Amino acid sequence: MPPRVPLNTRAYASVLGEPYVCPSCLLKGSSSPASQQPLLTRRRDAKNHSTAAQGQLVSRRDAARGLRRVDTLSARRRYTPRYASNGSLASRSAINAPTSVPPAYRELHQRLLALQESASSYVDLARLQLATRSLESSDPVTRVAFLGLGSNGPLAARKLARVLLSDALGQEEAWEKEILDSLSDGRSLLLRYGDAEEAAQSNPLVKTMSIPSRFLDRHRLEIMITGLSTNQDTTTSREQSGLEDAILVPTLTTPNSSEGRVGFVRYPVHRAVLVAEGITGAVEYGRLPPKLTDSTLISAALSVLLRSSNSARSGEEAATGNALDIDLADHALSLFRADKANGARFCEEWQTSRIPALAEWIGGSKETAASNMNPAVQNLVSSVLSRTSNSINQAEEAANTAITTATVPETKRANLQTAISEWSAEAHRDLQINLDTAFSTSPSWRRTAWWRLFWRIDDVTVSASDILRRSWLTEAEQRLAYLSGRITEAGLANAENLRGSSPRLLDEGHQAEMQEYETHKAQTETVAELMQMPSLLTRMQQQSGVNAQFNPPWPQSINLSRQYMLHTLVPQLHRKAQALLVTALSTIGGSAALSAWFYVATSGSGLYESGAVVALGLVWSLRRLQKEWGVERDGFAELVREDARRVLAEVERYLRKVVNEDGRARVRVEDAQSWRVAREAVERCRSALESVRGEKSQE
Repeated sequence: MPPRVPLNTRAYASVLGEPYVCPSCLLKGSSSPASQQPLLTRRRDAKNHSTAAQGQLVSRRDAARGLRRVDTLSARRRYTPRYASNGSLASRSAINAPTSVPPAYRELHQRLLALQESASSYVDLARLQLATRSLESSDPVTRVAFLGLGSNGPLAARKLARVLLSDALGQEEAWEKEILDSLSDGRSLLLRYGDAEEAAQSNPLVKTMSIPSRFLDRHRLEIMITGLSTNQDTTTSREQSGLEDAILVPTLTTPNSSEGRVGFVRYPVHRAVLVAEGITGAVEYGRLPPKLTDSTLISAALSVLLRSSNSARSGEEAATGNALDIDLADHALSLFRADKANGARFCEEWQTSRIPALAEWIGGSKETAASNMNPAVQNLVSSVLSRTSNSINQAEEAANTAITTATVPETKRANLQTAISEWSAEAHRDLQINLDTAFSTSPSWRRTAWWRLFWRIDDVTVSASDILRRSWLTEAEQRLAYLSGRITEAGLANAENLRGSSPRLLDEGHQAEMQEYETHKAQTETVAELMQMPSLLTRMQQQSGVNAQFNPPWPQSINLSRQYMLHTLVPQLHRKAQALLVTALSTIGGSAALSAWFYVATSGSGLYESGAVVALGLVWSLRRLQKEWGVERDGFAELVREDARRVLAEVERYLRKVVNEDGRARVRVEDAQSWRVAREAVERCRSALESVRGEKSQE
């Protein structure tokens, strides 16, 4: 058992024969070297100097008092510097404490600070700050949380803390009862090493007690006692990680105002012990994942009856690894305090209660001598890096899952590619059959024969327009509308994207007028304006040949190409027919005039010659009209076919591009870069941690 703790400050003052000094004054020092010594030490030096000057002899009683004074001062020197940091009463592991990083941990400390900047979205900042603060000392304080489960959990946690921190060689102290009585306060409890007479800090969030416990001093511990609720589903790994975060970073609540609002403060710890007692505690403990309490950071203490204080073994052999008996340990403690002759029974009950095993886990393993680094800090840094890496992987996995969900499956894309191939084959078959039929046996196209130009030349425009409207890719355009609907339904594109594949035949002036018309179209119009086509659209159709109101939700290349040919190619064909007809009539008229002049000039004797001239001019002009008009008709038919093939290839190429490329969600460049930077920062921290381990192992 640990030896008896030193006397408190008031006892020191009584032994030295000096008045009592406030502990807060003892923690406040000046900047001068002399003032950095404890106040009692300076007073003792002054008294010794005065005594030596007078040359008085020291009696036996004074000698004994001097020896006790030396022990007292040595204990004071060992205790005071741990809490005196620039006159602050803050905890030794406070986040805002002054920094003095040992050279061995300097690189790791800098890497962790850089990790806070590079991976702020994925790292637990509270635990990271605790890790960096722990590296600022070669012998840091270890934070341990006692988290009570169930309705009796907070009381069981306080009883466990009292048993661990009590001195079996001494009598029951006042702070032992105060630990148990602090449950009625409703606040969390923070236990630190210090003088029991030290003034407690006033904090509405947590009650702080300074306890002169050898257990806290030897292992340099701080114990935070609070409650924990496990009323959450832990079926998935992410929810288990959230529960682990709630255990290692317990939340302390405090009311902010009289309106009932509650504030939350996160308190990160190095280790955590889940304390459960009673039926509700066992139920809460049963909800925890089995592997959660078997780690180096989290343990459990299920208080059950292992052995009655006045009977033989009952449940000791059948108890689980996390079971212990707090009441049995308390009984052994009170039994030994009552009579030191009960040492054997005390040792037996103390070991049976399994408190020593938990105390060894809380204090840390014996790996400190091998690595020369606090195992709690080492495990904390490793846990922070591991959790950060897992958070990065989870963020990337969630992004990839969202991308996969938003992306159209490849099977549906393959089906649409097959549908596009079938549409293209049907469209080329439609082009071949319908146009060949139209240009060979269609009554409309027969009306454009060369001999009919003399009395039906106006039918050229009508016949050519009729062929383009009735036989030029009409069925292909209808099937294209159905195919576009399938693509839109699959989520690969919308109507606006499909329309954007087609070029607009309107010039910039007409496009500006159309945009202005669309802007003011929503205004109130008269009945006459609603019953007839707007004059703007009529004028645009006359000038460009494009119906601006026709805006179907599919690629408009076929329709626009047809409108282009109707507006440009058909009028050119009509003008060519008129030119050829005028040329033929001019030739016939010229030959007839020449024949008449020759007949008159020969006084009727050259009748046959005049007739030959007329016949030659007529035959030559008609033959030329037939030949050139046939070339124009064939050229028009070939141009229509080639334009149809070009349009079909363009539409097919665009549809395949839409099916292949659209509908695919991609990871943002910023997200991918943040994952890469965060992973590099984690790897640098791990490398620095391994280097620290390697250096310490070599030493």
